[in-house]
Amino acid sequence: MEGISTSVKTALSTVSTDAMSLIGDVLPYALTIVGAVLVVVIGIKVFKRVANK
Repeated sequence: MEGISTSVKTALSTVSTDAMSLIGDVLPYALTIVGAVLVVVIGIKVFKRVANK
């Protein structure tokens, strides 16, 4: 039973490490995309305010 427990712990540890690595790789791109979307949304709002005056 101890062998199974050790195998499960090792597998979960590997999954955790891989997930953190994936998040670290994807995060810069995700932040760039979110930032670009925010700039566009805020730009449209400002343009609408200026155009209505």
